[in-house]
Amino acid sequence: MRNGLPVRSTHLSFSISICTFALFFCLFNISPSFAQNLDWRYHGNTLSNERFQDVDQINPENVAQLKPVWIFHTGVSDPNMAMEMTPLVVNGVMYVTTGDDDVFALKAATGKKIWAYHPTDMPLPSTLPICCNNDNRGVAYNDGKIFDARLDANLVALNAATGKVIWKTVVDLPSNGASMTIAPQIVEDTVVVGVSGAEFGVRGHVDAYDQNTGKLVWRFWTTEPNSWGGNTYLNGGASIWGNPSYDPDLHMLYFATGNAYPWPSPCAFFGVVPVGCPGNGREGTNLYSSSIVAIDSRTGEHKWHFQFAHHDMWDFDGPQPTVLLSVKGIPAIEHTSKTGYMFILNRRTGESLFPYREVSVPTEPAWESPWQTQPVSSIESLTEHSEELPIPAGIVAAPQWSPYQPTATVFQPWAGGGMEWPPAAYSPRTHFIYSHANYQPANLGVTEANSISFGSIPGEVDHGVYGAVDTRTGKVAWKIPITGTTPDSGIGVAGDLVFFGESTGLFHAADARTGAILWTFDASKVPNAGGANASPAIYVVNGKEYVVYAFGGEPGNSVFLGDAVIAFALPEDE
Repeated sequence: MRNGLPVRSTHLSFSISICTFALFFCLFNISPSFAQNLDWRYHGNTLSNERFQDVDQINPENVAQLKPVWIFHTGVSDPNMAMEMTPLVVNGVMYVTTGDDDVFALKAATGKKIWAYHPTDMPLPSTLPICCNNDNRGVAYNDGKIFDARLDANLVALNAATGKVIWKTVVDLPSNGASMTIAPQIVEDTVVVGVSGAEFGVRGHVDAYDQNTGKLVWRFWTTEPNSWGGNTYLNGGASIWGNPSYDPDLHMLYFATGNAYPWPSPCAFFGVVPVGCPGNGREGTNLYSSSIVAIDSRTGEHKWHFQFAHHDMWDFDGPQPTVLLSVKGIPAIEHTSKTGYMFILNRRTGESLFPYREVSVPTEPAWESPWQTQPVSSIESLTEHSEELPIPAGIVAAPQWSPYQPTATVFQPWAGGGMEWPPAAYSPRTHFIYSHANYQPANLGVTEANSISFGSIPGEVDHGVYGAVDTRTGKVAWKIPITGTTPDSGIGVAGDLVFFGESTGLFHAADARTGAILWTFDASKVPNAGGANASPAIYVVNGKEYVVYAFGGEPGNSVFLGDAVIAFALPEDE
């Protein structure tokens, strides 16, 4: 027999009202971990370039169940093109690029193409001064516009809904040696880009353009005249490879610069011969090359700098994007360059938060004008700073910072890193910086007559690690060895998981605290998917968390090339 309904009491009604209020309160104050939609709005997810997403639907307990849910092929095939981009996701729409500056808008939940932009007004990339592959590391989004920094040193604004060109502006000229591979940064009502081309004698600069008109607002030159011999600063390099970070409270923009030009010899190696060659040419520290630089985001005025390689002659670029974080309550900035040394600075002043030493270094031969000291950080390094033992017979290893000798000597690190371009990530949960490190030594000799000799290193195999450094202690927390190839993937963190790839096409999820690999996907099993040389993005659409990655490889550092963008998620019953 069915029981009768209980008499409704005012106490019960009051309780239901409280529960209803609590439910609505939760809905309007929901945490990112349970958000129905969560964008990856900027290249580094935030203006700080943390590459951290506070979401836990995919977690260490269930990540092994991760599966591909959609695959998009760009259809763009170019043997000189690298797939190094980070996808953006804004309001359920994903924006991806190819290394030849094509842009695609996709439905983030399904991978279905909405529109495509192909820069038919751009010269063939093979005719442009590009080092070292055709790269486009991603676009920027703001106020209904997509901003694409092109290989021909043009900045283009596209309608985010249609892909139609709104405006195009010339940032620099290929005839000057300039190109752009950078992902632009949004700074209030401007879009910020920087040029590369140090290998061709460009003078580097960072620019801010009005987002509505494309008009230049300010320009900051990255070569400071007083620290260069003669007028060599006019084609001194100091390229901008990495997406800048931005602190809106301090109105400060931060970026790292590339090597001085020319290198490794006093005259041309890659491109044009600068004024002052042959001979010493560019005596001095050569600011602001190989430096971390802070400028006023409103005016481009110099605020401070920290040079991590004085008078750089080794290609000790700073291509990795700078990362903003907090260290023991102090607003900080982190950067690791090809020197392999990590520096964590007070981002207000540029003062180092960890001890470092200006160590005395070799200064012969004098015709190379080597600087007498170089900065060495006390933060533990993920990089090997010397040739591995045992050294093969007939091979001479040079201490780091040694000038080149007429007879070839081995340098580690050299132009291949240390840390190369792939972005690092930071988790406020662990306080760890996550990055890669390369072992890619070079056996090189240079004479005063500008003769350059390369030698082999018998038995040497390029390799490296992915690892984590604790920003509270400056100690390495864990390392994962990568063998047979150098690691060349950016890193993304979602909750307690770290995502990164290998040039062979393997894509991993690891425990953010321990480095234990919990899941691996092999892209070589997917037709026309290439090596994992891009950077991941993590987002949520309609309550479902996705991890997306571009498998396209990089010429010279990948087993195979491809054109696949793959999104992963948990099965529906998870």
